[in-house]
Amino acid sequence: MNWDTLEEFAEWYKKEGFPIRPPFEDPVYITDISYSYVLYREGQYQAELYLVRPNTSSPDHSHPGIENIVMVWGGDVSTSQNGKFTDLSEYYKEPNSNGTNKLFGMQSEKLADTGFHALFAGNKGGAFLSLEKWPVDKKMTSVTIEWHGDAVDPGHAELIKNERQ
Repeated sequence: MNWDTLEEFAEWYKKEGFPIRPPFEDPVYITDISYSYVLYREGQYQAELYLVRPNTSSPDHSHPGIENIVMVWGGDVSTSQNGKFTDLSEYYKEPNSNGTNKLFGMQSEKLADTGFHALFAGNKGGAFLSLEKWPVDKKMTSVTIEWHGDAVDPGHAELIKNERQ
């Protein structure tokens, strides 16, 4: 596949029904608040599924050099971007007519790699898809690793340190 932009990749990935083709190398990343699994990786693009523990949050952080679009799949999550909180709780009160979460398939605007954002999970935790475009010269791992800001936990800090060596 050839995509010129992250937005093209995101539209293709959704249109194709969210294909799953995990890479052999480096598909799983774990912190105290989440598990992530790379569902699809091709060229500079990948899709990572995040499962977030209930009643947790991430510190403000960014992913330098990584273009990122987020799709909430379910649960109970809200976000902040550059200090502005976005409460998504209205979307969790009732399902779509097809039984899915009202946010399923909707995507955020592309997150600026220099801006800071954070995630807040409520009582149900959450699931979201991170769609990413990586620089050509960077080994693809996870936005859990390409992280600028305070780590989620000591194990996350160690994971970041080890991957960057």
